[in-house]
Amino acid sequence: MSLDINKLTCIVCGTLASLMCQRCGESYCNDVCQRRDWQRHKYFCSIMPPLVKASIPAVASRHEAVPAPVVNNATRPTTIPNEQIALEPMVKDLKISEPIEKKWSLTWRESIMPPEKEFFECRVTYIEKDGSIWVVDVANTERLERLTDNIARSMQYQKSCLFQDILVGDLVGVNVDHKMFRGEVIALNAGAEVRLIDYGVVVSCDLQDIYLPVPRMAEYNAFALRVKLPTNAGVQINKNLSLRLLGSKTPDGVEQVQMKPKMTIPLNLPVQMLAINPEVSFVRALQHDAALKEPQVALLQIKVMDNLNDDLNARLSDKPGQLFTEPFPEEIRTFFLAARTKQGYRRAMLLDFIEQPMLYLVYEMDEGRISLTDDVRRIPSELLGHALRVFAVTPAEGYTRSLQQELTQGGDNLCIKFNMENLQGKDKLRTAQATLLADNAQVSAVRAMTFLGRVCDLGHKYWRESIENGSLVYISHVINYQEVCISSVQTKQYEDIFKYVEPKCPPFRQSSEVAVGSLVLVVSPSRGNFRAEITGLENNKFAVRNIDTGSTHLVARNNLRMPCRFLENLPVCQCRVKIKTICNIPSSAVPPNTVALQTLMKLFAQKTEMQVDFEDADGSTVDLLDFSAEPQSLMTRMLPLMFTPVAVELEPALSLPAPPVVAPEPIKALQAEQMAAIELPPLPPSPPNSPIENDKSSKVMDRHYFNDLERHLLPLGENMLVLILNTTGLHKTGYATACFFSSEKVAENFQNLLDLVAKIGSVDDTLKPGYLPDVGEMCLTLFSEDNSWYRGVCQRVIGQKASILYCDFGNSEVVPLDRIKPIPPDVLHGVYATKCFIDGFDKAKNFLILEQYLADKNKILCNVLEGPEPNTRLINIPHLDKILSQELI
Repeated sequence: MSLDINKLTCIVCGTLASLMCQRCGESYCNDVCQRRDWQRHKYFCSIMPPLVKASIPAVASRHEAVPAPVVNNATRPTTIPNEQIALEPMVKDLKISEPIEKKWSLTWRESIMPPEKEFFECRVTYIEKDGSIWVVDVANTERLERLTDNIARSMQYQKSCLFQDILVGDLVGVNVDHKMFRGEVIALNAGAEVRLIDYGVVVSCDLQDIYLPVPRMAEYNAFALRVKLPTNAGVQINKNLSLRLLGSKTPDGVEQVQMKPKMTIPLNLPVQMLAINPEVSFVRALQHDAALKEPQVALLQIKVMDNLNDDLNARLSDKPGQLFTEPFPEEIRTFFLAARTKQGYRRAMLLDFIEQPMLYLVYEMDEGRISLTDDVRRIPSELLGHALRVFAVTPAEGYTRSLQQELTQGGDNLCIKFNMENLQGKDKLRTAQATLLADNAQVSAVRAMTFLGRVCDLGHKYWRESIENGSLVYISHVINYQEVCISSVQTKQYEDIFKYVEPKCPPFRQSSEVAVGSLVLVVSPSRGNFRAEITGLENNKFAVRNIDTGSTHLVARNNLRMPCRFLENLPVCQCRVKIKTICNIPSSAVPPNTVALQTLMKLFAQKTEMQVDFEDADGSTVDLLDFSAEPQSLMTRMLPLMFTPVAVELEPALSLPAPPVVAPEPIKALQAEQMAAIELPPLPPSPPNSPIENDKSSKVMDRHYFNDLERHLLPLGENMLVLILNTTGLHKTGYATACFFSSEKVAENFQNLLDLVAKIGSVDDTLKPGYLPDVGEMCLTLFSEDNSWYRGVCQRVIGQKASILYCDFGNSEVVPLDRIKPIPPDVLHGVYATKCFIDGFDKAKNFLILEQYLADKNKILCNVLEGPEPNTRLINIPHLDKILSQELI
């Protein structure tokens, strides 16, 4: 193929060209057209060269780095006319096949690879004739859209290229359906065939729709991945697949993959199965509150597939199930897993989870119970598609008898019948009308429905677990000598769970959101964390009832938190009962300060475990048995003490030993005590030289508070260089901690302060046993990550631990009290750490990128404004959008 030099046209206006670019041979009619074309031309040519007469052929190729066939033969330039002889040294050694241009990156030729041997979700974008398919990882969808938009903006002033501008294998921009894509030229004819490298699709384009690339286009890997499946059955364009790389390739270099088999998620009623085998067994009746108009609900289990649990445990014992490597979604819908319970592995649905320590709340869908576990696996694919063995039924309106009693009397002869004629042609059947039968006699007309573990879907408020006769309980609340609240021993672990779920429960924004009857998490510095039900409003405080113990309290609104799914679905296993025989003794015969009540309070304080023995069918009267060598009931222990009042203990005189046992008559005991005081000899004199330390120990300890310290906030201004101290949780809270030092001397003094704190903290004799900091008090705290001492502020006390804010850095943690010391006055200097809100923060955007960016940068240039809260700042970060789009990372 050759070019007619006399017919060269201008690249800009199309008129006959008489001049050419000195370096690359691009044809122009005059220097005006060259300047107009410079925004496109500068990407493959050097700084704007002078024009020469059109005496050399057009360029055949400029892409040395691209292994593509050469279309035009390269020749040396002909002799330059005399008027351009001064420029000869610049072009004397220039060859058309060796242009002077910027080398393009070859990154675009490689695809973004997902992790091997892990399934990833992808979308099919193209299917080739040989069976290979092109897919795009769904996780990269947003990045691809962002790159496409950036390319479109970068090329909006570009001109379409000519035939001689491109070769097979070149990277180009392609306009398809008014959108700009990256493409690779795979064939040239009257037009060009181009593969869209981010989708794999091959399109035929006219040259007017093809543009020369910009550098950014070559610096990103291709998003499309070419893969090969053993069979393409069920594969369609624009459909999502779950694939896994096998780590091998075909002879053509195509990645071999495996498709994850699609499972039928068992969310429908097993109507067809029950039509053949209608026998069911009664699992449990959910306890309901008639005052709340909660319906009667029973859980039934189909009798077929009774070997499912054995198969699951055998499968996981032979080949341990695959662990979940990816994080669980925050918004859990229906998530299936195999959970290890006390009875072995069971198929379950995830209701909620805690990350630290890892704990899962699951519903065992084949057993009809809720469990806590720390071991979960993927359900083997061959066992996932089986139907749920447990479903719920509720009787029709007007049913007044006890459904639990009727189903219990039915025994092993229960069965369920559906009207199959009304159910024909319905694919998704989650609820249906049916009839329960026992010995071929109708028990009740019911509505059957699938149950996924959330009782609110059944019209109930809480998942209430009944306490079985003979199980272990403890007294969780004492009402009086006749009545107590008892809770299952399993609920003892709830106290720790409520501490761990606090980050999942946000505070209420307004008091109006706290409705009477709603469930809340109470965060109390004195009582710890517990979940409660709002019962009323008294004196600007909320009256709450602890649903796990039965106790009532008055709580301020700032101590209330919204409930998470963990709180809403965690079973309630507590009931109010009367003590056998004791409840029949009239209160008029019992002294108010009976020793029997003191016995109850002692058992309550120690959380003594006992065995429950229900005395009646409804479980309202009980006796509790201890575990001594000769088991004794609570009733027999209390009965001899019912009419004995607690002895009055009088305070002894100063410096006297404890008085003897008090006589039954208080007056006589007082006289005996006075007589003993008279007969005692006087105390010996104090030693003449008492140690100074004893004098100090008698003094009240000085306490220092954070609000009394001087605050060195970030100065207001533009283009301020601030030091980032802490960014943990920025993507959720919208703020970070930063500081500013006016000089190196100030920074040096601050470092000396930190060294002094570490030195003082390491002295063991400064630790005061039993020291308990006040909320807001300054203290010295041993940081868990580096075992060094820092200045801290007590935010709240939780049992034997305290939540400490490290005021010089902005991070916080929960610390045992034995790692906290009083702060000495020597280190009570000002605080430089400033809470800084991010201007433009939006939870809808991925601010985790900014959090990582600031943590890596350590220092940042920004504009500092007044903050929305006292002693805070608002920082405006230039180019924030580019940071979030990862253009500056």
